[in-house]
Amino acid sequence: MGFADRLRASLDWSGFPGRVSFAAWDLDEREPVLHDAERVVHAASTIKVLTMIAALREVRDGRIALDTEVGLPAERAGGFGVLRELRGVHRLQLADLIALMIVISDNAATNAVIDVVGFDAIRACAEDLGCTATRVQRRLMDVHAPGRNETTALDQARVLDALATGAALPADLTRHALDVLSRQQVRDRLPARLPDGARCWNKTGELDGLRHDVGLLGPDRPRAVVAVLVDGLDDELSRGVRGGPACAAIADLGRAAYAALSGARR
Repeated sequence: MGFADRLRASLDWSGFPGRVSFAAWDLDEREPVLHDAERVVHAASTIKVLTMIAALREVRDGRIALDTEVGLPAERAGGFGVLRELRGVHRLQLADLIALMIVISDNAATNAVIDVVGFDAIRACAEDLGCTATRVQRRLMDVHAPGRNETTALDQARVLDALATGAALPADLTRHALDVLSRQQVRDRLPARLPDGARCWNKTGELDGLRHDVGLLGPDRPRAVVAVLVDGLDDELSRGVRGGPACAAIADLGRAAYAALSGARR
């Protein structure tokens, strides 16, 4: 019995809060476990992984360097992050902006990276990585701008699969991206119930009534990809942007996926 069979045997969607979309597979066996995985939902901060890869492709192609200093937008996005509070900081290296974008989900840093990379490059990156329904068409927290930021669990899993297997970036930039993801500070979902010694490279997303987490799992290197997108949450905690029952439910999925991975490799 492999990863997919083990994981399917442990899943029960009947009591899951909200509407859940799920995609997971072992990166070696490659048999997917899917649940409503092509349902299009608001991407929230999960688009930051794709944006990071698009930026690192610009580095790969020599159009910018990790130590290039990038000007910050005069209007700093609200929501998560610290840059809107640091009014004396006007420029940061691209590497630092990427770290802030992923590690603490800084929206102002994300917008600076988007401005450098451009929407066309992000769209081309998404298409190249096999995404069929992911759109990044406006800056973070720019709710009055035209366009959409949306994705699916299957697309998110495809992006992380391409990163983990070296299809997205050359080896040095793959290591850089995985190192940034490994330093993620929001750990209340996929990593929250993993056993000692387990590793998780993840990126969360949250909005009113929405909780996402997408990541890679493994004891030493990424060995499985898991993407969980949850919306339609209406409990009191989930109407904010932290906590709520979906976080615990996603943590259970992370534990189940890691158990299926570990069992399949005994």
